Amino acid sequence: MSIDLDLRTFYDIVASNRKFKPIIDSLYGLRPLRPASLFEMLVTAITEQQISLRLAYLIRDKMAALFGDELEDTLVFPHEITLAKATMRDLLRCGLSHRKSEYIRDLAKMVTSHRLDLESLKQTPDDDACDKLTQIRGIGPWSAEYVLVRGLGRPDRVPVEDIGIRDVVGKYLGKGHRVEPNEVLRFLRPFAPFKGLAAFYLLAYDRLSRC
Repeated sequence: MSIDLDLRTFYDIVASNRKFKPIIDSLYGLRPLRPASLFEMLVTAITEQQISLRLAYLIRDKMAALFGDELEDTLVFPHEITLAKATMRDLLRCGLSHRKSEYIRDLAKMVTSHRLDLESLKQTPDDDACDKLTQIRGIGPWSAEYVLVRGLGRPDRVPVEDIGIRDVVGKYLGKGHRVEPNEVLRFLRPFAPFKGLAAFYLLAYDRLSRC
């Protein structure tokens, strides 16, 4: 999902849902931003596992400061070659756990050695792409779905285990409380083939409403 995503079909689908009207009115035209590369998206997914988004952002900022290059006064995300050569000590300095440091360095080595072709995932069907992603050390079902919806721009995929998504789906589409993972898809089913995009709008609206 990116700047070229046509939102009109999505808006036509959600228009009949009265609970979604204030959300669309508030966020009209909003499109999810995609990371510059699938490698960055995978690292993002790893850093965000089981910690707050704020802390994950801080970790990635430290990674950019320590390993990234400067482009027009802006630090860009570290290249996989750089992270493949990084020491565990330096990765730990960014605030990563030992396990996540291993995951990220191993991922970078797989990409640089061409044992993992991330570009091929762009042409791979959703379920097959999910299967391939979960074969990567450190990438479970939640991370794979997250990469699909945000990194590959597959607007119908939803990381149903995500606590934030379970909360907002229950809050805005259910009875006000967190729903179970199997209920997430039930509540979002009317918005197919944009279930993931609908979840993104719910998350964005909820964060905006709490500002």
